[in-house]
Amino acid sequence: MARTYNPRAMNEPRRTAARGGDEGWYDRWISSIADDVASSIRGEDEREMRIEDLRDSFNRMRRRLAPRPFGYRGRGPRGYVRSDERIQEEVCEFLTIDPYVDATEIEISVAEGVVTLTGTVENRAEKRLAEDCVDTVPGVRDVNNNLRIREPARGRSDADESQDMVHRRTAI
Repeated sequence: MARTYNPRAMNEPRRTAARGGDEGWYDRWISSIADDVASSIRGEDEREMRIEDLRDSFNRMRRRLAPRPFGYRGRGPRGYVRSDERIQEEVCEFLTIDPYVDATEIEISVAEGVVTLTGTVENRAEKRLAEDCVDTVPGVRDVNNNLRIREPARGRSDADESQDMVHRRTAI
């Protein structure tokens, strides 16, 4: 059956719970079904038990079919743990790809999902960005950021330092 174009229906707001519509529709729907079923049952106690059973089964079905906020991404099988070698490989890749982190002076070690960063970086923002970058790798439980900020070179003139500031990368 083909759908017909209805311009009036296009302008009417859809009433859904997600868009601020009627949130109690589900409970009323379950109550109406339970009342229909219960009307054929004799005896008040049996009717109340049957209504509660129906509500429980509908609520179980609702929880089971309800969409997850972000799907099932990141939910692996029970007992699954990424190997430290694989985590280290991905940490290296993430730091290499990041355009704001110069990882040439960073050393990475991984033990039981805990990543330790050692070495030097240019500034405090780069230190924080390196930690944030590593924290996004799947399987990382914690990050120990032992990075140090590189000391500026001594004995340089003000002109050299101002020229260096022009070429210095900033994280933000």
